[in-house]
Amino acid sequence: MANEPTISIVGNVGSDAELKVTPQGYNVTSFSVAVTPRHQKNGEWSDGETMWFRCFVWGENAASAAVAVRKGQKVFVDGRFKVDTYLTKEGESRNAFEVTVDKYGVVPPKVVEPVVPPITKTDEDPIGDFPF
Repeated sequence: MANEPTISIVGNVGSDAELKVTPQGYNVTSFSVAVTPRHQKNGEWSDGETMWFRCFVWGENAASAAVAVRKGQKVFVDGRFKVDTYLTKEGESRNAFEVTVDKYGVVPPKVVEPVVPPITKTDEDPIGDFPF
């Protein structure tokens, strides 16, 4: 698997994860992730074209992904990337972006870090200097 292109994405899950078992007995969970780039021009933000990635989690992580990944969640995905080209019923050429997932995680809806005031030493410090 050397020299395979890798990718890291953060996006929104477009479909609930679906667990399947291959005829050879391997577990695989699939789900789609949408990534929409944002651009700023002249102080105004606008959305770019949404890219869809089909993600596949194989093996022992497949079952946990099927439980953890739900439509609408924000996720990060690291994995091996490939582009498949196919023809639509109308004869148009399309690309499908696929990721064989090595690592994934659900991003919490809102991360709040506590504000802690810095500790400063004063002359009245009852602890004093420690030798370590």
